[in-house]
Formats: sequence, C-alpha cells, structure tokens
Amino acid sequence: MKFLSNSLKVTFLLMSILFLNGCSSDDESDKTTANIEGVWQLGNMYGTANYSGTRVNLDGDSEGTMEFKSDGTYDSNIISGYITISIPAMSYSETTPIDAATTTGEYFYDVTTDNLEIDGEMSKVVVLNANYMKIKTLINDSGVTGELFSEYHR
Repeated sequence: MKFLSNSLKVTFLLMSILFLNGCSSDDESDKTTANIEGVWQLGNMYGTANYSGTRVNLDGDSEGTMEFKSDGTYDSNIISGYITISIPAMSYSETTPIDAATTTGEYFYDVTTDNLEIDGEMSKVVVLNANYMKIKTLINDSGVTGELFSEYHR
C-alpha cells in the first residue's frame, strides 16, 4: 500500500509539472526567434546587486516606448517610472522616480550571440519573440556589481 501511495505521489507530481509547463506564458517560451526592430513598450525591471558584501534587490516599472530602427538607431521615450532598491539585511527600502526623458542614439544587435550594444553599453538579449523581449544588463559601477533585467512588450 505504501508503494502505491508513493507511486501515486510521483505520478501526480510529474503530471503537475507537465501541466504547469504546458500552461506557462508564451512571453518567455522562445529564446531569440524574432527581429528586434520595431516599437517596444517599456515594462518591469528587476535584479540583484552586491555592494560591499550586502545583497541589494532592485524592482521597478516604467512606461514609455523604445524603437529599434533598421538603420541601427533607436528612439527612447520614457513617460514615467520608478525603481525600488531594498536591502533585506537592513530592513531598508527606497523608491526613486524615473524622470520622463526622450533620447536617441545608436545600437547594434548581434543575432548570433544575442549581444545588444546601446550607445557603447553592452547587454544580453535573454528572450526575444514576437511579443516579448527581456534584456540582461550587468552592473559594475562604483563598487556595485549585479544584474538588471528589463522587460518589453509589443
């Protein structure tokens, strides 16, 4: 009876995993299968950083657009946003608004390596499909190291 009980648990667990994978969002199902060119809606930002051995969590949201053009230029229009920095070990949290801004510049996207260079700053396209893109940017500035993920939707 114990074997049957354990067998049913394993079967249930496997079925649950298959069901959850089958119900996952299409947003992240493809690594890089689409063209980066076009207009993207800005969205969530999140990540972690390390400053002098202390873990820092990053979480934010932004509203606006980013357009990657076929000539290697981009237009960015940030309407509003915020980034929250929290340090769990210190029970500290601070939210900073992101000011509205319009910028233009140059980009290069290497489809074979998924490297994305925007105005000389390197990032990695982690997911790119017809409706969703996620970009990972490494942080290494003034003793702060980590990674920040930015999400975009069409």
